[in-house]
Amino acid sequence: MLRQESVEELCAAVETLRVDQSTGLPARHQPVTLLWGLGRAAAGQPRLVPWTNARTELRRLLSKYGRPGSDPSPEYPFVALGRTRLWELDGVAGELPQARGSGLRPWLNAQNPRGGLRDEVYTLMATNPAARQRVVDALLHRFFDGEDPSRLLQDCQLAEELFDGFGAVPGIAVGQVYIDRRALAAARIHRPLQAGICGTAEQGAESIVVSGGYEDDEDYGDVIVYTGQGGRDPETGRQIRDQELTRGNAALVTSLTTGAPVRVVRGSGGERQYSPGTGLRYDGLFRVEDHWSERGRSGYLVWRYRLTQLPQSAAIEQQALPAPRRPKGQQTPGRATVTTQRVVRSTAVADFVKRAHDYTCQVCDTRLTTPTGAYAEAAHVKPLGRPHAGPDVAANVLCLCPNHHVLFDLGMLTIADDLTITSRAGAPHRERLREVATHQIGREYLAYHRAHHIQQLPVEP
Repeated sequence: MLRQESVEELCAAVETLRVDQSTGLPARHQPVTLLWGLGRAAAGQPRLVPWTNARTELRRLLSKYGRPGSDPSPEYPFVALGRTRLWELDGVAGELPQARGSGLRPWLNAQNPRGGLRDEVYTLMATNPAARQRVVDALLHRFFDGEDPSRLLQDCQLAEELFDGFGAVPGIAVGQVYIDRRALAAARIHRPLQAGICGTAEQGAESIVVSGGYEDDEDYGDVIVYTGQGGRDPETGRQIRDQELTRGNAALVTSLTTGAPVRVVRGSGGERQYSPGTGLRYDGLFRVEDHWSERGRSGYLVWRYRLTQLPQSAAIEQQALPAPRRPKGQQTPGRATVTTQRVVRSTAVADFVKRAHDYTCQVCDTRLTTPTGAYAEAAHVKPLGRPHAGPDVAANVLCLCPNHHVLFDLGMLTIADDLTITSRAGAPHRERLREVATHQIGREYLAYHRAHHIQQLPVEP
């Protein structure tokens, strides 16, 4: 496999392609031809293609994806690319003719040379999906910026390399270190050059950077208590105003509700025990398990998120698998043993609480029945994991239906000390939480839950 520097050189070659710009925009003959060659590498097809075979495919692609009104003549890029470090013409007698001119097509038809990516370029593009995607991205950024490239990539056999930004990045190993934010963005691990959270409220968070920028951050290795973005003085880095549940902060809440994993990058300025000595290190996938707001060390409202690391083997497994065109499934699914760490909950406590309420939700009185019997969920009021360290006792557990379990965990439903229920989700509920003589809720745990979920949202009537 070629050196990392070679990938940088290929991207630089894309940026310096000499193409016609008489219309005010760079022509697309060469980038489309290169994407065609990259697709052949991705599909494992022969590197070099005779001109008489290539011209039909290239003409079709140039007719569909060239600049409007441009001449879809494949002979120009087929020859012009031969003067770059990306492309090769084999079987040529004498000097290459000029890429423009009336004699070019007869020359090609007479010589019928074979053209394609240079051998070392083809090898790298065929064996390194991450490197291939970087070159594809460079071509799309320069020549197709602002356009949807999905049909072009599909026609060039590159659709399987589309990466939507979420989860493990194809070809990127956990533990990879990058010199700065630009290198991190180029590898598609964390795209923003400054912001610590990448994502939107609608789709969720792609990635975060933990680098010691926020004084309230806590890093325990496999668990991170992360502080949201906003409210800092750009010069001193100190918190000077309340954070809002918008932008990246809202994106992390969306990731909590969807369960989608978030890429975590640690910078050298973070907790020394878990951070790299220099640069930025990709540390795999984490899942957002909790969120709340509280007064930070500077006295301002900050949003906090508890992220737990997914098993390292799972993170590596995900990044190693290419995106399939169509899942085939398995007649006999395989099994794998995965070792991870988790808080050991007492099944006996959960079963006791559910039986005490006859598997009926304490909030809405719903009792679900299934072919195997009644179903309810045990919800811990004060969470068990760090940094909460709630006890696994009956007084800290509610019997809830699945809907109200989710709303309670997200802080959209809170319970006062007098057991009055407040819902911000508009879901039907009792006026007061139902208790039974054999199961009483600890008020100190309800108070912790309320303080943990200070919300600046309107209460539904």
